[in-house]
Amino acid sequence: MSNEKAKILTDDIECKDGLENLVAQLGTEQDKRSHSKFVKSKDLSGPGGEVELNAMYRTDWLCGKVVDIIPDDMTREWREFTGEIEPDVVNQLVEEEERLQLSFNFNLAHKWARLYGTAFIVMSIDDGQTPDMPLDISKVKEGGLRHIKAVDRHRISNADVVPNSDPLSKNYGMPEFYRFNETSIKIHHSRVLRFDGIRLPYDEFRNNNYYSDSVLSRLYDAVTNFNTTTNGSASMVYETNVDIMKVKGLMNYLQTPEGESLIRKRFAMASTLKSFNNMMLLDNEEEYQSKNNTFAGLPDLLDRFALFLSAASDIPATRLLGSSASGLNATGEGDLKNYYDTIRSAQKQEYKPLLDYFDNIMAMGMGLPEDSDLKYSFKSLFQMTPKETADLQLVNAQRDQIYLDRGVITEEIVAKELNQSDTYSNITDEYLKELEDFENGFDTDSDDSEFGNEQESQEREEEESKANKDPEVS
Repeated sequence: MSNEKAKILTDDIECKDGLENLVAQLGTEQDKRSHSKFVKSKDLSGPGGEVELNAMYRTDWLCGKVVDIIPDDMTREWREFTGEIEPDVVNQLVEEEERLQLSFNFNLAHKWARLYGTAFIVMSIDDGQTPDMPLDISKVKEGGLRHIKAVDRHRISNADVVPNSDPLSKNYGMPEFYRFNETSIKIHHSRVLRFDGIRLPYDEFRNNNYYSDSVLSRLYDAVTNFNTTTNGSASMVYETNVDIMKVKGLMNYLQTPEGESLIRKRFAMASTLKSFNNMMLLDNEEEYQSKNNTFAGLPDLLDRFALFLSAASDIPATRLLGSSASGLNATGEGDLKNYYDTIRSAQKQEYKPLLDYFDNIMAMGMGLPEDSDLKYSFKSLFQMTPKETADLQLVNAQRDQIYLDRGVITEEIVAKELNQSDTYSNITDEYLKELEDFENGFDTDSDDSEFGNEQESQEREEEESKANKDPEVS
């Protein structure tokens, strides 16, 4: 075995990977493509960027839809509680959400996060401590959750805050508290729900003052190209017909004001005559031509730019542009289902951690037990046809019957599930209570029972009296 040591490449040796073709000059310094690189020419999330973001959101319909559609779809059907909760408790939870306008504030905070990069839901909570102290959920009193409010990043500052430096902390690398602009009020991070747009690598995140990026930052070129194409197409309408007149000695006329006035008067009269009787009168030394601009290929170009924008925004064209899917037998239903699956995944990844934390606070504010089963699921966005609904209910009924026959579940559980899913809206809380008492072996109607005992006693006495009067009956 050789005793020679492995040679280490020095810095003087240059290693290059990639395709090179010296004849075609591909991959060499002569290749124009090799000089291309990405630069951050637009910093919409930096200071002053909100001015252009506001203009894009307020004046451009596509930018507004890109920002609004996903939050609208994520909160459109909202959620339903599926845990072992009494129906009256479910009604109380729904009423509390309506009082706090929970889905509306989630929708608004998510929109501002997509537009500006970061937004918050600030919770006004009474736990016996000041807002700059960590929230103690166990000390939240009944009625302690006063209200919540969605605010964007430009109303809250963290410029004077040192982020959490404990790598074992759940809030590591994030600000410990936030401060309302132009006030001295500091709020601990445990008292806000934070929403982020496009999350950044930590160094970029820190340079961006611990805020995320707007979704419009990545779409800036796609939106600009689409608007340039559509606006240019609109301008072409004014140049659909172009009249060309050739006049002998035109430059001599234009050298003097009198000649220029004569030329203007000449062609103003020609235009009037043409408009009046569709006839152009020309001198034998004048020549007239009419050219028409063609719009062939323009619709395909617009569709391509719209497709690029749809792909960049992760929103299908059928949802973003309201256009039908192209292709043989294409309906767009498959695209919508895939999109709704993406929305469901985003609900679980982005909304669920925030809702789980918020539900603990809401339960304490409502005076519910700490062990309350507040499980929930997000409702389906894809609306089924009546036939599809009937088929699904049939399958669920067959499943419930199998579990009932095997003793896995009780009739009470099935009835509660039917009530929560609004399959039968006439299932009342009183009916569920009676069904529960019946399954537990309790007498659900004591008055009827007493009446039945008295009737049986009277019938027994009548039979005994008849037996005493007639021995044969005995």
